[in-house]
Formats: sequence, structure tokens, C-alpha cells
Amino acid sequence: MKKTMMAATLVLSALSIQSALAAEYSEKMQYLGVVNGQVSGNSVVKVIRTPPDPVLYRLGSNNPLPAELIIRHAESRPATGGLASITVKQALPDNGEARITLKTALMVDGKKVALSARQQGEDVVITVPEAQKLIELRTDTPAELEVPISHRGNLQIALQVED
Repeated sequence: MKKTMMAATLVLSALSIQSALAAEYSEKMQYLGVVNGQVSGNSVVKVIRTPPDPVLYRLGSNNPLPAELIIRHAESRPATGGLASITVKQALPDNGEARITLKTALMVDGKKVALSARQQGEDVVITVPEAQKLIELRTDTPAELEVPISHRGNLQIALQVED
């Protein structure tokens, strides 16, 4: 059984558009550490790792909160318990592609609600029920990272959320 090591970082970025003229941007990085994985199908290394902070995205405001969130360069599949499996892809310099899959929950005003997502081109659009104070996307289960077997070195995958 062949294993490989790499350092992985999940970059969580959020672009909050308050008006057509002004935009607010925040970014946080979650270091997944040096990871070992198992080779799958002689071409991909699969790694299971729990992000250190389960909150992937948080938006709280006294202003009206958005009706939709958009996750760029992602795919969505329904999961049990009102969750969705969100897969984000990242192109690599050697023409390969890395992926991270996160089982994601939607929290509105501190309560878990069923996550309703649809594919729109290369993006995932999440419908947000009416919120008064706070919207969160979170994952409480380990993430699955898939990297081409030929990749060596550091890896950053951006989860870009826009509202």
C-alpha cells in the first residue's frame, strides 16, 4: 500500500457584497496539517481530516441578510439529515485537480435548517430562509481531500462564498 505526504490548507474566503459600490471581504485559513493518505485507483490519494474550526462561513448583521449564498467552483449533492455534500475543486500547476468534499449544514439564527442547494453552472447556490441575525455554514464531520498521486508539496483549496 503506497502512501504520500503533503501539507494541506483549506482557505475559506467570503465576499460580502453590501451594495454595488462597496464590498467587504474576509478570509480565514484552516491548516489541516501534514497529511497522509491512501492511494485509490492508482491515480488519486484520498485523505480524511477534520477541519479545526467547524464554522466555514458566518455572516451576522443588523442589515437584511441575503436570500442566497453562492459557493464558487463547487458541486453539491444532497446528504442525509438536511445536509449537503459540497465539493470544491482546485486546479493544480501540473494540470491535475484537487478536490475537498465537506458535509455542510446551514444554521440560521442559531438553528439548523435543511440546506437547499442547486447547481448553477460551475457554482452552487444555497437558498437561505429568512434570517434575523446570523447565517452560518458549518461542517461537523471530517472532510475528504482528493489529490492526484503525482502532486507533491503544499496545497491550498479555496472555499469561496459570496452573498
